[in-house]
Amino acid sequence: MNLKLLLTAFITLVVIIDPVGNSPVYLTLTRKTSPEGQRRFANQAVLAATVVIFAFVFLGKYILDYLGISLESLTAAGGVLLGIVALDMMKGKVDTEAARGANVALVPLGTPLLAGPGAVVASLLLMDRASSLPDRFLVAAGILAALAVVWVALRLSTQLMRLLKEAGVDLLTRIMGILLAAIAVEFIHEAVASWIAKG
Repeated sequence: MNLKLLLTAFITLVVIIDPVGNSPVYLTLTRKTSPEGQRRFANQAVLAATVVIFAFVFLGKYILDYLGISLESLTAAGGVLLGIVALDMMKGKVDTEAARGANVALVPLGTPLLAGPGAVVASLLLMDRASSLPDRFLVAAGILAALAVVWVALRLSTQLMRLLKEAGVDLLTRIMGILLAAIAVEFIHEAVASWIAKG
């Protein structure tokens, strides 16, 4: 039993998903939601990320090959989607979406923020490196452990709401919008760079 695979999968996914860095985004997207609603959003976001990651782990290559979609296209699409969300955050329009009942737990939290192209590709590569069934279970366990850490981080971030107050969260929304826009640009840059490298 190769426990190194478990640790590698866990550390890799935690670093890529960045639960601490994504917590403020979650906080701003759910700022008008009740504490019970925030807990529900956290549960749904992590569940959605889990489903997306494992769907790609087991079926991703077949789906992308069948549709003729490259990993670069998936990365670029994730960047565009995050860019749209970032613009709304900088304009302060995120609240109106939540008020209309749009499930931000699924998009953009569950995907592409948590289960983004980086997490999906890393999970695919980690599973490919597992040569036996027990090793695959270890990789899966590492991924699940990382997602559990993300869930805890999101649930704890709701406590910050009481400290930041309305004005603090409003300021945080604009700041995170700028940072999220930078992440979106980085996704697109990564895709373009890969296309250029492949010729």
